[in-house]
Amino acid sequence: MSDGDTMTTPTMHYLNEGHILLFLVQVLVILGCARTLSVVCESVKIPAIAGDILAGIVLGPTLLGRVSPSLQGWLFPMDQTQSIMLETVSWLGVFFLLLSSGFHVNVGNALRSGKAAMLIGIVGVLFPIAIGYPVFSTFDSGYWGAEADAFSFSLFLAVACSITAISVVARSLGDLNISKTPEASLALSACAINDIFGWFLFIVVMSLVSTQAISAVELASTALSIVGFVALCLTLGARVLTLAMRRVEATGLRQPAATQTLIVSVGLFCGAVTQWLGIHAILGFFLAGTMAGSAEGVSDELRNSVADTLHAIFVPLFFATLGLNIDFLLGLELWPTLIFSAVAIFGKFAGAWLGAWMGGQSPQTSTLLGLVFIPGGAMEIVVATLALELALIGQTIFVAIVFAALASSILAGPLIGIQTRRMRIGDGWDKDPIAEDSRMTVA
Repeated sequence: MSDGDTMTTPTMHYLNEGHILLFLVQVLVILGCARTLSVVCESVKIPAIAGDILAGIVLGPTLLGRVSPSLQGWLFPMDQTQSIMLETVSWLGVFFLLLSSGFHVNVGNALRSGKAAMLIGIVGVLFPIAIGYPVFSTFDSGYWGAEADAFSFSLFLAVACSITAISVVARSLGDLNISKTPEASLALSACAINDIFGWFLFIVVMSLVSTQAISAVELASTALSIVGFVALCLTLGARVLTLAMRRVEATGLRQPAATQTLIVSVGLFCGAVTQWLGIHAILGFFLAGTMAGSAEGVSDELRNSVADTLHAIFVPLFFATLGLNIDFLLGLELWPTLIFSAVAIFGKFAGAWLGAWMGGQSPQTSTLLGLVFIPGGAMEIVVATLALELALIGQTIFVAIVFAALASSILAGPLIGIQTRRMRIGDGWDKDPIAEDSRMTVA
């Protein structure tokens, strides 16, 4: 064939210089606004996540879209390519958030913590579901998503109000300088069990919606595959990751960068597996985080270095972009918001308190553990985002869940602080568990 007969296939370029320029401006504006508002929030003892979400509200249709629609439309145009670029980066924020949240879950410690932690973690999930389902069943169908029915909608909300943000709990206990006490150890172990059990139930709800069209045999096969992969990660995953980290450390590669790359790579692998199995990739990233949290030789410094990097860039982009797509003023309705907030806060408190009491803890310790379980934080917002994507819920319920997650996280810190002062924890007392329990019983 002669040169004149050679046919060339034109290269398709979906991105041009304008797309890249605007994307850089978008990230710059979002990060700058989110970090500024997060600092302001933290200065008044409000979680940084509130600043990230507030940045999206300020830059989105809720505020900027009303004050200057032309500027908001120029900065965040309805261009599909431009939207996909920002959405892709924000989803990385979700994945890395679940990865870093899993760092706080040490499966071995949780299983060795005994009956009390198991009861607190499991009852702390089941109780809010038990009281939440009949309440949410009364909600009008106008609040349902397009793919929801009465059962899946009510069950999702019941499960969503049972999720506890273990990262908020760990941060609150650390800020109060009580993270090394027996009470804090019990609380974190119970929260770890709560997270694992709660996410498993959420996966069940997702499966009810996403697998309606497949046969019973395919559904059973998918369920067994998922359960097998989860069991493999929770039992052997930490050991395999421990061996892999030792091999990486022996290579002479720069640390901790090489180990950070390994942990992120495990997250990407597990996320790809769970997505392939038919369940969202977030489960894989959470499982990878629990493997890192349970592995030997993973220091707090390493966990913090990974988490700090992820939270500095990707996580703020995710929470800020939530506000770019939703008008919170139009979506906010008083009664659904108050009802969900009340069920979520009271349900988790009462469930954890009941589990602690059943586990033989003193009334004071039971109250503390109930307060520890209150915050929904980022985890409730993540499950709400996935439910909105799956059309399980509408915009009004999404806004209600976001409000409840923020309100519970703001309340948790001061309430835990008041209870620890009543119990005189963290004031230089002898931390012997028997002596401590006797003091709490007297109190």
